[in-house]
Amino acid sequence: MEIGLMQVVRLVKTSDIKQLTQLIDKAGTGMTTMPKNKKELQERINWSISSASKKRANPNKDTYLFVLENNKKIIGISAIYTSISKDKPSVFFKIGKIKLSSKTYNFKKEAEILKLHLIHKPYSELGTIFIDPSSRGRGRGSLLSFARLQLIASHQSRFDKKILVEIRGWKDKNSKSYFWESFSKAFFNLDFFSIDRLSYIDNHFITESVPKFPFMVELLSRRVQKVLGKPHPNAMPALSMLSKQGFKTNGLVDVLDGGPCMEVKAKSIPIVKSSKKVKVDVKRSVNFSRYGFIVNFSLENFRVVRESYNLIGNTIEISQKTAKALEISSGDMVRINPDNI
Repeated sequence: MEIGLMQVVRLVKTSDIKQLTQLIDKAGTGMTTMPKNKKELQERINWSISSASKKRANPNKDTYLFVLENNKKIIGISAIYTSISKDKPSVFFKIGKIKLSSKTYNFKKEAEILKLHLIHKPYSELGTIFIDPSSRGRGRGSLLSFARLQLIASHQSRFDKKILVEIRGWKDKNSKSYFWESFSKAFFNLDFFSIDRLSYIDNHFITESVPKFPFMVELLSRRVQKVLGKPHPNAMPALSMLSKQGFKTNGLVDVLDGGPCMEVKAKSIPIVKSSKKVKVDVKRSVNFSRYGFIVNFSLENFRVVRESYNLIGNTIEISQKTAKALEISSGDMVRINPDNI
């Protein structure tokens, strides 16, 4: 099964600037984690290159940008950010419960509440995933998403022990967020996208603007209750994929759109646990019995494909096209997940 042999995810390069600018333009206002102007985008690319070339292998406010390339055309982008909340805490709402009671009238009640919550302990975050709408499907979303986990599997010491991901909150067909319109908007005097951009740069202003006392969920409007912690319909596949990799919702929701937050311990991720180093044997013509991730784990040339191969002991047989896509030769080492995760 040799599908999409020239489809590869790799770390970003300086020469990608033109194609990335065009790709990000297609994302419109919905993607606030990537800059729209060329100068800031170049700085973000340089940050990723600097993070990957860093000799000291520990998380320290690093950015790793990935591109999905199909026949030399960049059709997708994703990222990992490390040491989130290292300098300033991350801000969420936390869904919790309180017990209400009265001895006088002999009643007890448990109520759901929403309260501002700060994360002080550093974590790494999966973010900034986007694929050109005209190129979606054929497993490209999972390849682009899971390539990030393959980098964690290959270089665990560069990432924090806990991995978080924020899932986009629910919006209607007109991209209207009920959570924002009927609740969060009241705390700010800017529009949603302006606040979202500012919160990515520095979310400290949120702790200054949002009251510290808990809000009883049942006192919020019906439509806010319905979308609280509910993912955007387009984010359901991502949520499902991440769930299979051990990510679980943690009761935290985004302050602006009410979307759920998921987390997992890095060492517990199936892709990380099952990752195995094997030696490459490039074959000119052979029938393959397996299909899965193959990773050139070198930080200088990190590349991930999902292709056919044979596994014989600690040796992997691959086609010449797969070797070309990964930029490897016979005798090189790669990582795979023998369990076909």
